[in-house]
Formats: sequence, structure tokens, C-alpha cells
Amino acid sequence: MQRQRQADDFINAADSSVKKPPLGGPQTTMCLGIATVERPDEQYVRPAFGSLMEGLTDEERKHIHTVVLIGHTDPQQHPIYHETWLENTADKVLTYDTSNTTQFDLLVKWEKDKDYRRKAIYDYTYLLETCIQSGAAWITMVEDDTLAVRGWYSRAMAALDVADSKSTDWLYLRLFFTEKFFGWNAEFWPTYLLSSVLLIIAVAVLLLALRRLRSHTLISNWLILTACFVYTPAFILLYFMAGKLSMRPLPPGVHEMPNYGCCAQGMVFSSPVAARVVDKLRQKEVGFVDMILEAWANEEKLTRFAVVPSLLQHIGGHSSKGDDFTPAQPMSVAETIFNFGFELYEQRGEHDIHPTING
Repeated sequence: MQRQRQADDFINAADSSVKKPPLGGPQTTMCLGIATVERPDEQYVRPAFGSLMEGLTDEERKHIHTVVLIGHTDPQQHPIYHETWLENTADKVLTYDTSNTTQFDLLVKWEKDKDYRRKAIYDYTYLLETCIQSGAAWITMVEDDTLAVRGWYSRAMAALDVADSKSTDWLYLRLFFTEKFFGWNAEFWPTYLLSSVLLIIAVAVLLLALRRLRSHTLISNWLILTACFVYTPAFILLYFMAGKLSMRPLPPGVHEMPNYGCCAQGMVFSSPVAARVVDKLRQKEVGFVDMILEAWANEEKLTRFAVVPSLLQHIGGHSSKGDDFTPAQPMSVAETIFNFGFELYEQRGEHDIHPTING
């Protein structure tokens, strides 16, 4: 993948250079937070961070404050902790506060017990709080197993303007979602059934009208019955078999996404909303961040937006929360999280797709 090569080239250059690339300046507009933990084979955070930085103009870089959380009680455990590129490119490398012994002991226990659901909530909250303290207007939380399209920052800022124009009470802007849940969802079966019946009726009415207008019997009752109960149902069946994403894809733009918007690979919050998210997560001892936020948004009727096509791609084959291979499930859940629309950037050209043009 070309984008991953570009990201790798950026990291390699930053790793071998004694001169630091431009860092965030005092005019911070966005805080970019990434929490990372050691993966068993490949450290996805390298191309993830590289793709977020590569292609930024010096002016854009001045407006971004980057914070990388090394999510280990012993940061030496993560292979990137002492790598030159991290020191050269991140504005802040964040580790746990060892002075808070009570909390630190809990973190040690969660690591030992592999209690990912508690630790993930703490990491997200800790990183979010640190970004809020930067004074940035926007807080972007990105997981360490993603790849960003070139030009993601300008596209995200344009999308945020669109979201603000559409709603004054919205929770987040998604930079990633997977289309795997955007099929012919079972709860909408009455709509699908009604549409199918209406189509069959429309075909019958059309054929009867044509027979009446032409005043001949070439359109026989048998033809009408065959068209309505064989060919039209077959057409409907093929339509559904082709899949919703093929027949009714989301057009480029900023769309409300109140349902099926998995997962938490990349979200942007305004600073005031980020503070509310911190308060909400602190009330939860265990769970998954994206599910907690979705439940809260449903309760409070908060609008959620997503950029289409996704500005991030999920690239990790190993989850930071542990893999879940089984004989019946040869692929882990992490390997099935993918955004097909993201690939259009490379196929059609990064500058030929404008996710915000339709609002």
C-alpha cells in the first residue's frame, strides 16, 4: 500500500535524522492523542504516527499538538520508547504518573490480570485529560493501529465546520468506521418488505396499463403473472444479494451516523465535549469506550457524525485487548475491522475525493 510506504519513509527519515521536523507551536488548534501498547509481532504505531505526520505542511504541523501515551507501567517494555523518531516527532511522550501510588498499583494489577476493559478506559481518559490541558479547541483520539490518508488534517477541519453548521449539540466526528454493519439490517425488514411489494404492484399496474393502451393481447395474463411473481422477485433477490454497500453506498460528505458506527479508531471531540466525555468515562469502571459513548449518546440524543470516505484505515491484525482466534473463527475480530471506502483515495487519487463537498 502506497500510503503505508509513505508513512514508513517518514518514520525512517525521522529515525535517522539529527534534525527534528517541525513540532507543534503555541497556536494549537488540535491535540492529537495516540495511546500505544506493545504488539506481539509488528508495532503498528510506527506507520500510524508516520501517516498522520507525513504530508502535513509546516503551518499545519504548528497547529497540531501530538501526545503519545506509552501504555505500560514499565514504558521500557514498549519497543518504541527510546526510538529516535518518537523523540524527534512527538510533542509529548506521556507515561503513567508513578507518584499516584494507589492508581499506579491498580494499573500494575490490571496489566498482570490482562484486564483490558478497565485499563483501556483509564488510558483513554488519561490521554483525553492531557489533551484538554493543551488548550486545543479540538481533541482527536486515534488508536495506534490505523493509517491516515494524506491530507487528513485539512479534510478533518473542513468536516468539523460542516458538523458545526449542522448541529450545535454533537458528540463526535468519526474519522473511521467499518461498513461491515451497514448491510440490510434485520430491524428494517418491514421497509424492505413493503418496498418489494410496492415494486411488484407497480410492475403489474404498468403491464396492465400498457395492455389497455395498446388494445391488444400480446401482454397476456400469463406474462403479467410471470413478470410479477418470477422475474420481479428474482430482480429483488439479486438486488439484496448484491449488498447495500454496492447498491446504496454512502456518498462523500459528512453524515450523521447514530447507528452501526463501529469502532473507536479515530474520533474528534470539541474541547468542552471532551471534558464531558472524561466525566462520563470516570463513572464507568469497566467496558469499551466506543460502547459507553454510544449508550450515552443514545440516552442524551447527541448527534454523531462521520466523514465519508473514512480518513483512517484500520491496519492491525492483533488487538491490543488480546486476540480472539478460535477453530470456528480463524480470523480475529481485529482482522475484520476494515473500511472499504478508504481504498478509494488510493484508487482514484487523493485529490479527486472530497469527503466534505456534500456537507
